[in-house]
Amino acid sequence: MPLFDGEQLDTIGRHPVLHKYSPANDAFKPLIAFIPGMAHNARISYGGHQNSRNEDFLSYWFNHHGYGFLGISYPIDAEQPIMPATSPDFTIPEWGQQAAAIINKVITEHNLARKVVILAWSMAGKILHPVTVQTRRLGIEVELFVSLAATPALPGIQPVVSKGDLVKTPAGYATKPELETRFLEQLYEQIYLNRDEYGWIAPMFHADTYKRDYLGATPIGLTASGLHYDSDTSDFVEDDQLQFLKDGQAHDFQNLPWMAAIYPTSHLDFRHALTDKATWGYLMVQRATSKLISDGISNVCHNGGHLELEFSELQKAILRIPDLMTMDIHGTHFFFVGAEGARKTVESVVKLLDNLASIDKNINHKLTLLQGSR
Repeated sequence: MPLFDGEQLDTIGRHPVLHKYSPANDAFKPLIAFIPGMAHNARISYGGHQNSRNEDFLSYWFNHHGYGFLGISYPIDAEQPIMPATSPDFTIPEWGQQAAAIINKVITEHNLARKVVILAWSMAGKILHPVTVQTRRLGIEVELFVSLAATPALPGIQPVVSKGDLVKTPAGYATKPELETRFLEQLYEQIYLNRDEYGWIAPMFHADTYKRDYLGATPIGLTASGLHYDSDTSDFVEDDQLQFLKDGQAHDFQNLPWMAAIYPTSHLDFRHALTDKATWGYLMVQRATSKLISDGISNVCHNGGHLELEFSELQKAILRIPDLMTMDIHGTHFFFVGAEGARKTVESVVKLLDNLASIDKNINHKLTLLQGSR
C-alpha cells in the first residue's frame, strides 16, 4: 500500500490506523493530535502528495510554533488503499480508544510531555467524550479539545440520513454520492480564498489528487446516521434510538475536557457557520457548571448569606467562556487548508490556549471569593 513519507500503519485491537508524527522542537508543549471527519484521512492536516507544499497544512505551522503534530486516520476504504478495508463495523467508542492509543504510543515513544490538544474536524466531534476518557485513563491530560467545524454527539443537530442516501462499498463501508461534489465545491472556494496578494492562485491539490489520496468511504457507525453495520447480514441496519447517546456520551458534562471551537464563515458551510458557536458554547458552559457543582458550589449558594456581588462575578466569568473560546476563520469547511487558512488556524489555537489559562485562573479566583463570603 503506497504510504506518504513518515506515515505508519498500525493495528489497535483488530482495526487498522494510519498515523504520522511530525516532531516538535519543544518537548514540553502539548502534542497536537488531529482527527479527520467523514470520508477523509488525516492527510488533510499534513499533506504529502507529490508537489505538495508544507505550508498549506496545519502540521507545518504547528511545528513552526514548536508543537509536535500527530495526524490519526481512522479505518477508511479508499480508491487507492492506504490500509486494509477490514473494519466496516468500527464504532464511535472504538474510534476514541484507537485515537487515544496512538496518542499514548507517540507520546511514550518520543518521551513527550503527557498532555495533548485534540483537534477534531467535522464528524470527529463525536468522539469528544470517548477519546477524552480513554486518553485520561492512559495518564495523559487533555488540555483542550478544539472543534474545527465539528459536530458533537448531541441529538437533533444533524440532518437525518436515510439508508437510501447511502452507498455501501463491497467492503461494507458507507459513502454518500453527493458528498464528493460538495467537498470539491468548498475546496475550490478555499483555494480561491488562499490566493496571494497579486491574485495568484496555487491549488493545494488538484481534484484527482484529492480524490485519490485524501478521500475514502467511512464506517457507517461513525456517521450518526442511525445505522450500524451488521456483520451477520453484511448490511446497514437501524440502531437503537439511544445508541447514539450511549456511544457519544456528550451529555456526561462532568467528564468532558475544556473545549474550544473554530468555525467557518462561508455560506457553503452554513450549518457550522451559524450554529457552532452556540452548540459548543452550550457544552462549554454545561461542563464548567458541572465542575463548579463538584467543587461544592451548591452548598455555598443554598446556605444563605448575601452573595449577590460575588455570585454575579462568577456568573460573568462562566457566561464569557463561549466568547473567549470560539473564533471564526474566513473560509469553508476546509478553512484550515491552504497557507493562509492553516496559519490562521494555528494562531487561533495558540490564542485559545492562552485564553484558557486566564479563564481557568479567573473562575477559580471567583469561586474562592464566593466560598469565602459565606
